[in-house]
Amino acid sequence: AVIGPPDVKVKSDSGSLHVDFIGPFTEHEHDKWSLKQYYGSWNYRILYWKKDSNKEVTHIDSKHNSEVLSQLEPWTIYCIQVQAVIPEWNKAGKLSEELCEQTTHNGVTPVWLIVTVLIGSMLVVVISVPVCFFSFLYLYRLTKHVFCPSYIFPQHLKEFLSKPPSGSQLFSPLPQEEHLFYDKLTVVSEEPKNHSDETGDEASKTTEHLQDSEQEDSDS
Repeated sequence: AVIGPPDVKVKSDSGSLHVDFIGPFTEHEHDKWSLKQYYGSWNYRILYWKKDSNKEVTHIDSKHNSEVLSQLEPWTIYCIQVQAVIPEWNKAGKLSEELCEQTTHNGVTPVWLIVTVLIGSMLVVVISVPVCFFSFLYLYRLTKHVFCPSYIFPQHLKEFLSKPPSGSQLFSPLPQEEHLFYDKLTVVSEEPKNHSDETGDEASKTTEHLQDSEQEDSDS
């Protein structure tokens, strides 16, 4: 009897491939018989490999109708075939149709991603804390300057502006011109005798001129 291929279904989940299989049947004189009627028990041999690789085939044997292929590379396409194997008879059935399925993320976060996120978070904290501090300080100073100015209006100006206006002069008049007092000073120098007469005449003329000036001042 010829052992036919089993029916296989493959499902990708969390980085693993779930493989379910049913059958197979034996072909005897154009009839299909259950494999159990001939051999009693059998195993399933699952062969899988990476697609577009050198077809380095890995196989595992299972006595159950399903198997989970784990420890696979994420986001990688694997192809699968299954056949029935009877160890006591050293006999193997036909291979099932080749099915290919892509794995998904295995749920394990890579180390490089953890380090990148950690460094990025630290940089964000280091940059955001000073920015927030100086922004708050600037807003505080601006608010204080607007609502509580640091300058104080002088008290004497407050009092001056608080008084009602009056007709009196705001400023005192200019001081009167002060009277100037002075004394008369006569300077006489010694000269040679031959010029004594001329000097006497000039001195007398100077005296007369000064007297005339004093007389005019007294009259005025």
